[in-house]
Amino acid sequence: MKKKGFFLTAVLLLAVLLFFWKEKDLFQKKGQQSATGTPTPEIAMPETLRNVWILSSTEESITYFYEGKQTTLPTKGKVQDRLPACVGDLTVQGNEILSLVLKPDKITAKVLRVDEKEMELEGYGVLPLTEGFKVYRLYDGVAEEPSGKILVGSADTEFVLEGGKLCASLLRKKPELKKIRVLIGTTGYQGYYHDAIEITADCGFTVTSGEKKEVCEPGERYLLTRESFGTDSGRRVIVPDKADGKLTVCNLKRSSGTPSYRGTLEVECRGEGLLLVNEVTMEEYLYAVLPSEMPSSFGKEALKAQAICARSYAYTELMANRYAAYGAHVDDSVASQVYNNTGETEAAVLAVKETHGQVLFYEDTVAQCYYYSTSAGHTASAEDVWENAKEIPYLSGKPTAYDGESPWYRWQTFLSLKELETGINQALKTRYSVVPEQILTYDASSGEFVSKPITETGTIKSIQIGERGKGGIATRLRIEGSKGVFLVKNEYNIRSMLAPLGKEIYRENGECVTGTSLLPSAFVVLQKGVYDGETGYLLTGGGYGHGVGMSQCGADAMASAGYSCEDIIKEYYPGTELGFIYH
Repeated sequence: MKKKGFFLTAVLLLAVLLFFWKEKDLFQKKGQQSATGTPTPEIAMPETLRNVWILSSTEESITYFYEGKQTTLPTKGKVQDRLPACVGDLTVQGNEILSLVLKPDKITAKVLRVDEKEMELEGYGVLPLTEGFKVYRLYDGVAEEPSGKILVGSADTEFVLEGGKLCASLLRKKPELKKIRVLIGTTGYQGYYHDAIEITADCGFTVTSGEKKEVCEPGERYLLTRESFGTDSGRRVIVPDKADGKLTVCNLKRSSGTPSYRGTLEVECRGEGLLLVNEVTMEEYLYAVLPSEMPSSFGKEALKAQAICARSYAYTELMANRYAAYGAHVDDSVASQVYNNTGETEAAVLAVKETHGQVLFYEDTVAQCYYYSTSAGHTASAEDVWENAKEIPYLSGKPTAYDGESPWYRWQTFLSLKELETGINQALKTRYSVVPEQILTYDASSGEFVSKPITETGTIKSIQIGERGKGGIATRLRIEGSKGVFLVKNEYNIRSMLAPLGKEIYRENGECVTGTSLLPSAFVVLQKGVYDGETGYLLTGGGYGHGVGMSQCGADAMASAGYSCEDIIKEYYPGTELGFIYH
């Protein structure tokens, strides 16, 4: 018992001594005065800078780049050898480098997928990222970039390894941008994950999985399902034997039937299903974009303008890397550009070939080339259509006079109050789930519109356009119902609320078409009244689409009037210039 008491007393004394020692150390670090009244200088603690880019060294200093800044610091001891430009960890105390750990292990590979925690590299599989992962751009000077700048599909990308993980990427040259990776959606564009993918080709083709290769004959069908991957959740790469061969996805449907694809197809198995990616040259991609986005019967100069716009749009999307987590740059739906919904045509291919590599530039940057079907006589400004969008000089709303003969130049439809209640209640819930900050409810206690879950409007009392942008496009819609007052922002949301679901829309040329899930455009006027015995709203509007950039029907009218591709570009994207991203 005495030994135990002595042991406890010793532990308590040690704890007291440690407490006062820590307090003394803390005071020194804070620079408090000593008993003599003299300030105690702060002692900087050593700090490890992970994955810095070492630029150069002398015997007594190291120059490095870290977090956007180039720094030169002396070393505690002499540097025996001149250091090569490389990645390493520095331990720094105050203005002195205490130690350095170099990371010489590197690999070079094609990037197949990028997300925040890992990357998939061809030949290496999925590799995790270390904490403090860095991306250094080493051309046009040295700069640090976000990981999103590592473009999916870029070959010969250099990575630095640390313990089997990726700790840095070195971008030594501008990426080659002649190929694009397209995420192929399911039938009806209902999603990205397929239950099964069956592939054939007009020539022989090879299916590769790691080191394993399977050779298939022309016309032979190759079926992939989640079960066929087994425990291997890797990637299958399907390559036609001929450079101009086409791969057909037998169980996929598009408006022109079963689609066939140039380039290669890749199938990745995930828990949700199979992802299908088509890697193809940019020019061949455009072969199947043009007929899907613009009628091939349009004038040659209009098709050439469309090719330049589509190439510019594809380039900006590729650089944005929005679909990197799927291993792609764009998808094949209206979320990007519609691709291969309608098969290639001779006119579309010719327009692409005659504009090979051409894009639009604005102040040395590739322009954002939005386009749509038909103008109402005035284009829309980007900031009036997309919430929080910045003003873009070449996408500022302006009068245009070339759509007057288009069937969608003017249109009209009637929606009863009951039809509006049904459509608005459905759209409010759907759009709130996607963009809750744009679907607001009036809060009586604060006197403001706030974002909160929506049940239903109740009986519709009134619907009004709250605000308009340039040219009259509706940017705010106010809906008053018996169960609340709602404010809807953004032209797409407004078009969703006022969708003429299954209703007749009468166009200026006298034709009647059946309404869809969106109002033709937000250039619309609402008139409440009684029509054929029903109370509701007459919707009179003009144009088809969001209204930003080039009107395709306007471009066709200009082509028919003898205007050139360059004239069309100047009309819809003033201040831009034609240039090339490659030759």
